[in-house]
Parts: sequence; structure tokens; C-alpha cells
Amino acid sequence: MKRKHAIFDMDGVLVDSQPLHFKIDGEVLKAAGASAGMEDVIKRAGMANADRWASYIQEFDITQSIAELVERHTETVMRLFRESQLKRMDGVPELLSALKRNGSRIAVASSSSLALVDLVLERLDIGQHFDVRVSGEDCGKGKPAPDVFLKAAQKIGADPGECVVIEDSANGVLAGKAAGMLVIGLRNPNSGEQDLSPADLIVDSLEQLADDLGWMNGELALNK
Repeated sequence: MKRKHAIFDMDGVLVDSQPLHFKIDGEVLKAAGASAGMEDVIKRAGMANADRWASYIQEFDITQSIAELVERHTETVMRLFRESQLKRMDGVPELLSALKRNGSRIAVASSSSLALVDLVLERLDIGQHFDVRVSGEDCGKGKPAPDVFLKAAQKIGADPGECVVIEDSANGVLAGKAAGMLVIGLRNPNSGEQDLSPADLIVDSLEQLADDLGWMNGELALNK
């Protein structure tokens, strides 16, 4: 099946925001009395909020409820993302424009809330490129389950096999593969040590993808 459409993760792919997410998780965990290290936070990159905080509660015997932690986390995220200077990943505008010229439909499928997705796309001035926005709030199970990517494909009216996922996290790569999509792994040093090896192709920058869309059908021998 010929691949035509692209589904982007947001944090660490469109915006270089994973360090901010890691910092916020650490602060909320510290306030909850949990002695979690950075490695505990990094390995949960890409997970939906409720799933991630449920995991923290179980591992660190936190007494607060999932709802309490998610509420505190969400308030902190929205405040800091409004206050911070967000950095767009290199190659984003060029790649989005190339996909639009190709007639591709483009989705963002993020574990972050829809409110944060809207805020980031607006701040980066790239929202006009996206046909569909899907968040972890729209799905029953978060990454590494495939739900968010399958929902995105459904909303753009495409078969999963027609879609390519671009991800920077181990959980996201696993989710894309479970959805039956071709997966591009983006190495982002600021996303921490992530196992991208299950991805079909691995790149060091989105700039590698903008000039030739042959990668949508695995036609380019990119880094693996």
C-alpha cells in the first residue's frame, strides 16, 4: 500500500520541549514526596498523562490520586509553556510545506492535552498545516498502545497502512508500529536516551526528510 499521509508526535518532534516536560514531572514528583530520578522520568516519555501518573503512583507509593497529580501537572505545564520561549525543531516548516505540496493530510497525535497542543501549534505558527489534532484525552489507552495514531488515521480518513508516524520516544515508536504504520524515529538528544531501534528508519533531523519524500515508502536509506 502506498503511503501518503503523515502523523507527527508533538513534544520532541515539532517542538524541543521534552526537557521542560521532564522538569515539570520532577517538580510534581518532588512535591508529592517521591524520590524519582531523571531516568525514571525519561523512560515514561510519550505516555499519556493519566497512564504516566498512575505508573508513578504505583512505583513510588505516592498517596495523592491520579486526578490530583494530573491537575497539578496540567496547571504547571500550561503556565510554563505560556511563559517559556518555545523552540521549533529544525526543518519543521520545510517538511510541513513539502507534505502539503505532495497532497498529504497531516495530523498531530500527542499524549499531551489538546489545550497544550493548540497552544504549542499557535506559538510555533504552524497550526495551519495540520488537518487533524488528536491528544491522549481522545483515546482509551496511551502510548505505547496504538490508539492515538489509529484515531488520527481515522480522523484524516486514511487506512493505517497509508500513514507514516514521526516520533522521538521509545513509547511512541512502539505505538506507531502497533498501529501498523511506517515509523520514522527522530533522534533528539534533548529527549534523553530513547530506544528507537524498532523504527523503520531513524534520522537525526527533520531536515533530512524535507527534500525528498521517498522515505514515505521506505525508498531512502536513512540512518538506522
